Amino acid sequence: MTTDTPTLPEDTGRETRVLACTNGSAGSGKSTTAAALAYAAAKKKKRVCVIGLDKQRDISRLLGYDDPDGDKDLPTMYDVVDKLFTLAEAVVPARDSKTKEVIPELWVVLESKQLESLEFKLAGETARELWLYQIIGELRGRFDLVIFDCPGDVKLATIAAIIASDEVVGCTKSQEKEARGLTELEDKIAEVARAYGHTSMPTDIDWVIITEGVDHNSQGKVYKDMENQLRDAYGDIVLETVGDDVKVPEAYTAGQPVTLFAPNCRAAKAYTKIGRQMQLYR
Repeated sequence: MTTDTPTLPEDTGRETRVLACTNGSAGSGKSTTAAALAYAAAKKKKRVCVIGLDKQRDISRLLGYDDPDGDKDLPTMYDVVDKLFTLAEAVVPARDSKTKEVIPELWVVLESKQLESLEFKLAGETARELWLYQIIGELRGRFDLVIFDCPGDVKLATIAAIIASDEVVGCTKSQEKEARGLTELEDKIAEVARAYGHTSMPTDIDWVIITEGVDHNSQGKVYKDMENQLRDAYGDIVLETVGDDVKVPEAYTAGQPVTLFAPNCRAAKAYTKIGRQMQLYR
């Protein structure tokens, strides 16, 4: 697969919002959310770039590249870490996994399984937590929206993404494990802000998205209770709940954002509404 036209957008000085989709726990719907919001915004004619930071490479798959490591012509985020490419040089157009056609207004920086060695790779770097902050300026002014898809932990990649971002999106399910991950995330943000607050990094979670909720107690009282606890704890920053929808795993199997795979399904409509709630588009 080649990285042909369209070329990287020029820096027009446009205002760029940088989001980090994250949680201290794996399996919280981060990649699903990043892909769904990115595609919804691109459909609204917003210029969007998603940056993959997870060795699992889910966001790459959802945006048209099933195996970035298998194509030597494709730059990855690890190549940026290795200084073989700049961040701007690593941006490639997102593609529809089914048709292989370029998705208009949507771009991606692909992941590599080599990202599992990120902490070792940067072990000798001074203030290594700032590695993304130091290069994110290459994309500001080119895009309306940049989204980091973080791994399921709050280690170096996630910390660096938070420092480089304007807003933190906490993704969770209405389950104890993922809810605890939000608490861990809050604690880590506060800790990092004490050291790097001069960067104007976020100092708390800005948005909470429940990526797999229930409608009522008959579907599972413990899950509904957890959702209520999340809304009590986080208040107005908890956005529309994405209800349990079979189209989400089907979209993952198809390698497409759910907002592309089934735009009229329940989950896609919820994500589209969430984008409006976040004022990513009208």
